[in-house]
Amino acid sequence: MASTLSQMIKRRPLPAFFGLAYLLSWCAVPWAGPQLLPWGPALAAVIILAVTEGRAGLKDLVSQTGRWRVGFTWYAVAISLPIIYGLSATGLNLLFGATMGELDPWTNLLLLIPLFLLLGGQWEEPGWTGYALPRLQVGRSAIAASLILSVLRLGWHLPLFFYGAITWADTVFIIAMQFVVTWLYNSTRGSAFIIIVLHLMQNVTGGFFNPAFSGDDAVGYAWLRAALYGSSPSVWWSGPGRHSSPRPAAGRRQIPASGQA
Repeated sequence: MASTLSQMIKRRPLPAFFGLAYLLSWCAVPWAGPQLLPWGPALAAVIILAVTEGRAGLKDLVSQTGRWRVGFTWYAVAISLPIIYGLSATGLNLLFGATMGELDPWTNLLLLIPLFLLLGGQWEEPGWTGYALPRLQVGRSAIAASLILSVLRLGWHLPLFFYGAITWADTVFIIAMQFVVTWLYNSTRGSAFIIIVLHLMQNVTGGFFNPAFSGDDAVGYAWLRAALYGSSPSVWWSGPGRHSSPRPAAGRRQIPASGQA
């Protein structure tokens, strides 16, 4: 039985990864409601790599997750982009007539950062970005890989939609955000670490700006933020030949600079 399962995983590692990522992340939903375990995709990647690529594959995933030497410019992008879009969405929402409550003091937000570091969605990224994204780009353009991965990430969030924990505007946000992630990941030669930084900053800024609005105004803010990410230049510049490609992981063919096999 174990041998048969191992052979199935080796034949279809990517579908096995996505199925396992969903299973591991959703396992708490029947008891905890709209709570997805953020480590599910990363743990799924570790399990699939252990079966299919062994130590070399696991070493590559660890290398991507710890690849922090990417240059100051990319840190500036990863840190500032969520702040800029959060501020812009807030300003536009007010311009369109929304009522804004009091923002929590930054000191309160700083107290939440340890919780974000422990339970934040950035821990999805070793799985989605470190494992799935480079493999989806083998034989596909960056655009095609981004579309596929964004739909699968969207599906992963379904329990949160059904429980009303996030709005339907997040469908646009998740898809657009994946293009930003692909652009940033490829431009840093496959650094999952910088994507973790980007995701963490999105959590932090969301925790600061989102509570300032309620009701329809909160929905308006969500749509405006999604629209801003959707209009991001990286969404339109993620096509073949527009950026560098990540270093190939163990057991994978190198992705040419065009993003085509």
